[in-house]
Amino acid sequence: MVGGSRVSPEDKKSFYQSLKNSLPLLYLIIGLFALRSSLVEPYVVPTGSMEPTLKTGDRLYALKCAYELKFPFTNYTLLKFGDVKRGDVILFQAPHRPEMTYVKRAVGLPGDKLEIQNGVLYVNGQEISKSEYPDRSVLYDIERNSDKRLYVEDLTGRKHFVILDSMLDGNPSRYLEPTTVPPGHLFAVGDNRDNSYDSRAWGFVPMPNLKGKALFIWFSGWDPLLKENMVKEHSLPMQLFYFVVDFFRFIGDWAQGKAWVRYEKIGTLIQ
Repeated sequence: MVGGSRVSPEDKKSFYQSLKNSLPLLYLIIGLFALRSSLVEPYVVPTGSMEPTLKTGDRLYALKCAYELKFPFTNYTLLKFGDVKRGDVILFQAPHRPEMTYVKRAVGLPGDKLEIQNGVLYVNGQEISKSEYPDRSVLYDIERNSDKRLYVEDLTGRKHFVILDSMLDGNPSRYLEPTTVPPGHLFAVGDNRDNSYDSRAWGFVPMPNLKGKALFIWFSGWDPLLKENMVKEHSLPMQLFYFVVDFFRFIGDWAQGKAWVRYEKIGTLIQ
């Protein structure tokens, strides 16, 4: 009895029919959440620690099942496909800030002995060579780019860009005492070597913290007015909300010349 009236059998039948008709949509939503939980991880790059490989405002997808497939919404591993390779760009839960997701390059694997001397990386006693890259066009939208030296580093067969800042020559970040990566851990650093908060500061990345391998950039644009949302971690519903809101804000700012799109990066694989 509600408000002096009784719910009729017809009303009940209509309600259950509506509920039944909604099940396909419910299954779709659950499936999409399961897909995100086990297969792909969307990510917006909030800082310049991986420049020029990844720039602030790059939107990428990471393949969560690149190394192992987990049961949706859990950390239970169903299948293992392989191990992290030296040079992979990985997403992981920050060991010192579990609520944060970081993206860095894995330069040290379990058992590797690492050392950095004056910005030169050594892996298992082998000097990792790097050569200065003459074409600096990739630095066009990086702050103080005239102070940055651009190199191509050959990380035991994986070639990629790295940056050293001439204003920070002699900085402690250019040095790392010999250290051995313990079993079940990785050593991860940013390609923007002098401006990256990484394993040199807070230590090793435990394997269970791994979220996936960065795969490709599906959009790249930068709007300084939206940076506050980018550096915050949000729940999935809030991520969707800010995605819609920020999209329209970005379009408005882009039309006024306050934001820009990096067309050359859209659709590129992450090396």
